[in-house]
Amino acid sequence: MQRPAFTAMAVANSRLYESIAAANQEWASFVNRRLKEDLAMPQQLAECKSLQDLYRVYSQFIQNACSQYQSSLAQMTKLSQSITETALRTLQSAETTGTRH
Repeated sequence: MQRPAFTAMAVANSRLYESIAAANQEWASFVNRRLKEDLAMPQQLAECKSLQDLYRVYSQFIQNACSQYQSSLAQMTKLSQSITETALRTLQSAETTGTRH
């Protein structure tokens, strides 16, 4: 009786889980990249021999950080949209499967 509904929900939940896992992986990857760069900064600053070196290190650090934050935000937005769409499809599937009986 309810087997098609359970099967549809299991498939939808699996897709939702995969989307959430991808978002978590993206977030962890982003945090890891930023931590590596943040922790490398003191050493880079210590190696500066002039004010120009200091400016170059800070400038490069800020440019990289902005680029990475922007890229990660765009990726997380896409993943969040995918999660939302998957959740909506799950609900719609459950409604249509539930109304057939």
